[in-house]
Amino acid sequence: MAASLHSEIENGGIGTIDEAINEEMKAINQEIEAAEFEIAKQQIKVFKPIYEKRKKVFKKIPKFWSQVLTKHIFVAQYLVNDDDSVVQYIDDITVEKDENSLESFKIILSFSENEYFKNKELVKEFIVDADGQRKIKSTPIDWIEGRDYTKKRKVDEEEDESFIKWFSEENTDDSSWELGRNFRDEVYPQAWMIYVTDVTEDYDEEDEEEGVNQDFDEEESEEEELEVPNKRAKHN
Repeated sequence: MAASLHSEIENGGIGTIDEAINEEMKAINQEIEAAEFEIAKQQIKVFKPIYEKRKKVFKKIPKFWSQVLTKHIFVAQYLVNDDDSVVQYIDDITVEKDENSLESFKIILSFSENEYFKNKELVKEFIVDADGQRKIKSTPIDWIEGRDYTKKRKVDEEEDESFIKWFSEENTDDSSWELGRNFRDEVYPQAWMIYVTDVTEDYDEEDEEEGVNQDFDEEESEEEELEVPNKRAKHN
């Protein structure tokens, strides 16, 4: 009899697969994962000088990052209370990826002098260790006396989802990671496209199109209502 069959695969009617084949595929999949890891590390190295060049251009645009944040539909919902005013002082945003742990990254906000806090830089670090455990480290905010609005405001007896408050917190819930990944995967790499997108114009165009379709549908309904009595009249 041919090589003994072991690993039972209970799907698609495959039946059993030779153990030797399983071992070969396991080794190949490990090679694929290692190759993908090396490609991702190389991407980080290649993009770094490009982002540095881009940073110099962004600095020429007044309040560039504040406009990006207010236009990004997911981030914008976190800009509550005085957050809108605080983000006006952001000079630069940087996302640094960890080459040795691709799920780990830092978000760095650089600020000009402002009336809210003394920090020139706020850093929020998302860490995933070798065991997959998640941890977050955040720079404590050195608030100017009487300017910490994150402790004062509540909506419906619940705390607001303030962007600045989120940035200084170290809770590791899913929503915190979701916002962090939005910065890593969308806000930072797509900053220019977000900036040049006219959100209001796009919204108006959609509304206008919906309005036209609605008017057209209403006209069709009116025509149908007129046709029905006409047909009945012929039978009479």
